[in-house]
Amino acid sequence: MAVEKWGEFEGEPVGRVVLDNGKGLRAAILSWGGVLQSLTIDVDGRPRPLVLGFDGFPDYPAKSPYFGATVGRFGNRIGHATFTLDGMRHDLEANMGGVHHLHGGSKGWGRRLWRMTPGGDGRSVTLELTGPAGEAGYPGTVEARCLYQLTDDSLDIEMTATTTAPTPINMVHHTYWNLDGKGSIEAHELRLAADGYLPTGEGQIPTGEIRPLAGTGFDFREARRIDAKGTADYDHCFVVNGSGLRPVADLVASDGRVRMTLDADQPGVQLYTGFKMDITASDGAHIGPRAGLCLETECFPDAPNKPEFPSSILRPNETYRHRMVHRFAVAGA
Repeated sequence: MAVEKWGEFEGEPVGRVVLDNGKGLRAAILSWGGVLQSLTIDVDGRPRPLVLGFDGFPDYPAKSPYFGATVGRFGNRIGHATFTLDGMRHDLEANMGGVHHLHGGSKGWGRRLWRMTPGGDGRSVTLELTGPAGEAGYPGTVEARCLYQLTDDSLDIEMTATTTAPTPINMVHHTYWNLDGKGSIEAHELRLAADGYLPTGEGQIPTGEIRPLAGTGFDFREARRIDAKGTADYDHCFVVNGSGLRPVADLVASDGRVRMTLDADQPGVQLYTGFKMDITASDGAHIGPRAGLCLETECFPDAPNKPEFPSSILRPNETYRHRMVHRFAVAGA
């Protein structure tokens, strides 16, 4: 399986690898940002796009809102771009409105080149990256790895990391899903295996409270349309029931033809319905609000500043792990 040169970034080639499970599921992965650039599944003999992305590389560094990116060192937000670890304060890049820290900073892992090694089976690719001590203000040199693998019916993603010094780690997969392959996700049906969510304050930083879903517009405990509660605008972390690798989400296309189930091993999942998007690609294609939704399994946002949240701290001689299984089914196939 060859690595195709798909562009250049800061004078270095950007690689692209296409995975194919031989059963109608195909994925394209970029070395830039560890991006899932394309994912299609055969419906009635034709490939249906399942994720948002650009057809040419230049739009990614110029316009991408983290389409398909492997985000790190800490995905999501850290309040006021600072945290204290083992008695030492660390100030981070305040790349979110000059106040807070988002997705590892302006040069976070979702905007860097990864080392790319295709598997010998045509179904997998491994990406590796070194995050030096001091990047965006973080302590410790981190060796990160992301494995993409197709099975007969799923896309599996496994992220791992080690560090030379204690540091927060929250590697997040940032694909925008649209199982219709076009249009809006408002009529998609979603169920989340969560009984609570994290309310937020200024800058969408969690307050520290875990609030029950019952009686709120955030209640996805039973499958329903995204817009069934009078809004389709969500950008919150839900507290996933249980622990270990377990069911997180069940998403169905508005026409009912494609279903995706998501299992993961993290404590939370960020539902973001893309309501802030307004992008015109170089080919003239417009990607507007709610054209895709994210289901970002993760440690809780601002965990380094919230001792009541599950810890996001990785220490030397430990290995961070984050596994996701996206399983697909086509009705009537």
